[in-house]
Parts: sequence; structure tokens; C-alpha cells
Amino acid sequence: MSAWAAKRPCSRVGCAKLVTNAQPCPEHGRRPWEHDQPSAALRGYGHRWRKLRALVLAEEPTCRYCRHAPSTTVDHVIPKAKAGTDERANLAGACNRCHATKSGREGRDGR
Repeated sequence: MSAWAAKRPCSRVGCAKLVTNAQPCPEHGRRPWEHDQPSAALRGYGHRWRKLRALVLAEEPTCRYCRHAPSTTVDHVIPKAKAGTDERANLAGACNRCHATKSGREGRDGR
């Protein structure tokens, strides 16, 4: 956009700040990696977790819940939000569908 172009409102709905391009203003212009959530490592999913995850997927190549789809994710049998741990006994190999279903149910139960 030219330096002579008219300023436009921020592309964020409801923001009236004027900018020189069609982008959000500095207040709303966060990059995708800039968010309020701590990093995966700070949330407990660092190197140790990646090694444990690989172990669980190797030991349980088939989903523990449906017993036919390949395991693609590791599920906490007792969720961390309900005092579940990263101990091997509390981890299960799960397919994406079963994991999403179980996580959705747990989220609804938590509300």
C-alpha cells in the first residue's frame, strides 16, 4: 500500500483504530505464536513427555478404547485436571476419534 493511501479501520471487528494497511492494529495484530498459553514444555509436555509418548505408542499400537484403529495419541486415563499423573499406568494409546470423544465428554463433565 502506498504511503499516500488513506488509513483504514483495524481489521479486527469492532476496533475503530486507523491503520495504513488492511492488517489489525498493533493491539490486535498478534502473531499466531504469540498467545497467553505457556509453552508445551512449561505445561509438562517437554522432552520427558515426548519420550514417554513414544513408549506408549510403541507398546499400544492399537487404540485401547475401540481396539481397531491405530493409536495416534496418548490419553490420560484419569485426566490431569482431575489429579491424573504422567505415570505409565495412567496413559493409554488412543486413536484421534476416541481421544476427541473422551476429551469432549470430560470437558462437558467439568462444566
